Amino acid sequence: MKEVGFEDETFRTAPQSLWATRMKTETMLGIAPAMDEAGFAKICVTSGAAFETAVKYLFEDPWERLRLLRRLMPKTPLNFFIRSRNLMGWQLYPNDVVELFLKCIQRSGIEWVEVFDGLNDLSIITWHFQVAKKLGLRSTCLLSYNESPVHTDDYFADKARELVRLGVDVVNLSDPCGVLLPERLRSLIQTVRGALEGKAKLAFFAHSNTGLSDDCYNEAMQCGIDSLKTVTLPLAYGYSLPASIDMLHRARQNGIRVKLHERRLMEIDDYFYWKAYVEKKPLGKRVTFDPVEYKKFAAHQIPGGMMSNLENQLSELGLIHKLPQVLEEAAVVRQELGYPIMVTPFSQLVGVQAVFNVMEGERYRTVPQELRLYVRGAYGKPAAPVDPNVMDRILSGGDKEPIDPSEGFEVPFLDKVRAEQGPFNSDEDLLLSIFNTRETMEQFYQNKKTIELRPLVRRPLNALIRELVKRRDIKMVNIQKGSLKIEQRF
Repeated sequence: MKEVGFEDETFRTAPQSLWATRMKTETMLGIAPAMDEAGFAKICVTSGAAFETAVKYLFEDPWERLRLLRRLMPKTPLNFFIRSRNLMGWQLYPNDVVELFLKCIQRSGIEWVEVFDGLNDLSIITWHFQVAKKLGLRSTCLLSYNESPVHTDDYFADKARELVRLGVDVVNLSDPCGVLLPERLRSLIQTVRGALEGKAKLAFFAHSNTGLSDDCYNEAMQCGIDSLKTVTLPLAYGYSLPASIDMLHRARQNGIRVKLHERRLMEIDDYFYWKAYVEKKPLGKRVTFDPVEYKKFAAHQIPGGMMSNLENQLSELGLIHKLPQVLEEAAVVRQELGYPIMVTPFSQLVGVQAVFNVMEGERYRTVPQELRLYVRGAYGKPAAPVDPNVMDRILSGGDKEPIDPSEGFEVPFLDKVRAEQGPFNSDEDLLLSIFNTRETMEQFYQNKKTIELRPLVRRPLNALIRELVKRRDIKMVNIQKGSLKIEQRF
């Protein structure tokens, strides 16, 4: 019988997709023991974006979050999601910073690192895998799918072969924009699996914003995928991922063995329904696949968060009627820039330029500095060359010399920071100071919250009654479980 593993993304992808990454540490700690008993192959607990949010907005120590989660989840391997050389923020950091960062997350209890580059440029992240191997960390490389003429099966097979040479443990095919069709996924899995030659595991996940993810997960299971990423049901679907409990049922229907424990999954789902209610957070909603809307979206692939910003900005300018034109222009800009995968920061580069082109009535009249750097190669190599005519227009009147992003990778950085800004209490504090401004760190230390290691809801029934008391429209509550019967009038 086939078997598929499940990696949980409730602490990472789910809040990033639906809650602006603002899931509190205490929320995680309250359910961590149940997560540890649920049978997940791995649990992805955080990312650079979550670290940044913890410091800037929640005033929580992200390193302490890792240590506490490790203490409460001793059985399940923990994974850290790393965005290229940025780690946190948008600066590309040199080798010594990357190495220290990996050492620190390992000391905090992380056993797996999952690394991706927004252009699938593996030369940018080769160092990560070399260091991980030296430290004894297991590694996954995420390859992002893109709907374009250049992102072919052979393109991904070549990337997979390169990753085998780098010694990664898992290659994770991802669909961050939800544009992958099930039949396309079938050929992709077959080709990439052949390229791996059994030397690395193959994983998959897809976001649910177009309504295709369930069918893609079903197809992946039938094709013998090794593992899938899922989240708790209340935070599933929409711009998030499919629900663990739903995919458990799908696997059983396909006759595939799964090690997940359904009762634990239901407990986790109940907990997050409760937390969403108490904290007034949105729930994920299923999306029905619409072929017409899919065709429009697949052309520009503007992600949900940026789409909301575009709509707000155009509305404030009284130009919301221009949105269809901006989206059409974004599809053209995306093609001209070499089909970058529409994740941060490349989705912003495409979207902002499309707005300028439409608003000014002249294409590439105004060009942000970040786009000039992109076409010169500062962010890495895109899958297709930038249109030469567009490149000439973008770089007109400015520096046209190509930029090799790897030139500064071997230049020591940490010693300079220690000399200019030290001493630091720890390597962890040093890294936070590198990734954040002085003002941000001052505010963090002034407002830093104490994280208590305790369950949030020790007596769920008492908590339920306390919430019901607040409801003025409820006059009586009758609760019965077995022989226990409680009647309360308000």
